[in-house]
Amino acid sequence: MKLKAIPLATALLPAVAVHISYLLAANQGHVSWCFPYFPDCVSISATGRHRPESVVFRAAIIPTAVLMMIYWRLSSGWLKALGTRMVRLNRAMAWLGMAAALGLFVYSSLLGEAGDLYRQQRRIGMILFYIFTYPAQLLMTVQIASVVRTRGVPMSVSTYRSLVAICGAVAILGAVSLLSWAFYDDYRRYEDAFEWGLTLLLLGHTFITHFAWRESGFQARFMILKKRS
Repeated sequence: MKLKAIPLATALLPAVAVHISYLLAANQGHVSWCFPYFPDCVSISATGRHRPESVVFRAAIIPTAVLMMIYWRLSSGWLKALGTRMVRLNRAMAWLGMAAALGLFVYSSLLGEAGDLYRQQRRIGMILFYIFTYPAQLLMTVQIASVVRTRGVPMSVSTYRSLVAICGAVAILGAVSLLSWAFYDDYRRYEDAFEWGLTLLLLGHTFITHFAWRESGFQARFMILKKRS
């Protein structure tokens, strides 16, 4: 795989896999037929608990966690190449992204395992993914805004605005979800829909990053440095 395709794979692989898993789970009668982005449907986790959908789910999400680690490492190098002066923010972005990827790996590795301990560990992994991915994406967007404004990086307005819009949409949807949880007694009906929506937006940010890399001319490759004799 070409390294510049990492954002595409990181975004599309889980997005396609969870929807296929849902269709398989519904077809097998493991979950009900409904529209996941509407209330009273199913959680993302429910689409990968039983065979055969669990095979598709884990075969996609575990590699996604690994791809996500590579993605955040490359993103850090990309922003450095663009000339970001926010060194600390860049470092924090990379560490937050890696922590989110680790959380996703723990979650997907334990999915389908029975027992309260595994359930708690899965929940922790999923929480780590959500609470660390968004700040990492926000820090990335802030740095992009800075280099576009000060360095004149070749990047289309639509690409930059899409990244900003997604960050704004995640913030709004997250705030609505928290307020609903705090003040709405029937929040459980909408919880899964919020989860699907937030996940799609977070993956959408990664997807748009592909175009930002391409437009800025970013290329990455592995090198082996020869030791001096």
